[in-house]
Amino acid sequence: MESRWFSNVMFMVILVNAVILGWSTYGGSALPYLLGIERITIGLFVVEMALKLYAWRGRFWKDYWNWFDFIVVVISLVPATGPFSVLRILRVLRVFRMITAVPQMRQIIGALFKAVPGMGTVIGLLLIFIYASAILAHQLFAETVPEYFSNLGTTLYTMFQLITTEDWPDVSDAVLEQHPYAWIFFVLYIVLTAFVLLNLVIGVIVTSMEQEFNAGRWEEDQELELIQHKEVLKRIAELGSQVERLEGLLRQERAGGSEELATTSVPGGSGPDESNGPDRPDAPAET
Repeated sequence: MESRWFSNVMFMVILVNAVILGWSTYGGSALPYLLGIERITIGLFVVEMALKLYAWRGRFWKDYWNWFDFIVVVISLVPATGPFSVLRILRVLRVFRMITAVPQMRQIIGALFKAVPGMGTVIGLLLIFIYASAILAHQLFAETVPEYFSNLGTTLYTMFQLITTEDWPDVSDAVLEQHPYAWIFFVLYIVLTAFVLLNLVIGVIVTSMEQEFNAGRWEEDQELELIQHKEVLKRIAELGSQVERLEGLLRQERAGGSEELATTSVPGGSGPDESNGPDRPDAPAET
């Protein structure tokens, strides 16, 4: 199920489905053929989901990406007519299945979700600074430049424009005509928000992505070490069986050598006590 060829095939099916969703917005005579191809791709999605459920069983529901894929496939099966036809609008979610098909994209999305707590702190600090700056700007410029600072809502919108640096020269020029030293306020505000606080948000996201990619590499290293460990154990088992065979052969050779010695040895040799020579004590003396 996780083989490379299967993942590549399903990615191509997802890509074809995404192209059909965009192409079908043009209508025309090709629309019936596009709908037919779309039904085929949906059928392949159902087959893929069934295979995953059969192969993984309970483990399938432990991954939130599998939940997303399951919901997208279920929405794809909703008929175009009836009380649930409004859910057909959500068929555009099938485009996001390309994210689930590419591990690197999944890591980026996972890093963004993990960065939310850190980003929340920085964004909260940014909102507090914007709110305080809006109150100060309203007090300073509301009477002279009411088109940008007439009330708190308008002032907050103006301060947001300044962060994005969109049309901020128009705002600053209108204020500087009445307040020549207001450039100090605008410079400090843009530097602290657009360059400092927003870069802090980016830094939190980048740090989270680095941690996510490092965790992914650590998991890959653990899987590689597990594979290598299994390979080493397999080699050790093979060596153990070879040693056992060698020990068996040695025992057989030793047993064969002992039997051969037992059959070739003869009792009573030509020792000195069996000779009839003159040194024998009971031999008769010659006369």
